[in-house]
Amino acid sequence: PAALPYRSGMTILDAMIAVGGLGEFAAGNRATLSRFEPEAGKSVLYALRLKDLLNKGDSTANVALKPGDTISIPESRF
Repeated sequence: PAALPYRSGMTILDAMIAVGGLGEFAAGNRATLSRFEPEAGKSVLYALRLKDLLNKGDSTANVALKPGDTISIPESRF
């Protein structure tokens, strides 16, 4: 677990670089982003493809972050 200060223009890739990438047992393509959406009045979960972003350079998986976002990365199953 890590907490990062938000800075303007921050992306998922910036956050992943700051925490040192994915761990050995991380399931990066099953990661989620939790974000409070004021118009919906609740938190919404978005799927992330971190493994594709970091290992394949898939720039479409690089999402802009907002203050208060939470990224969750589950462990991989064996």
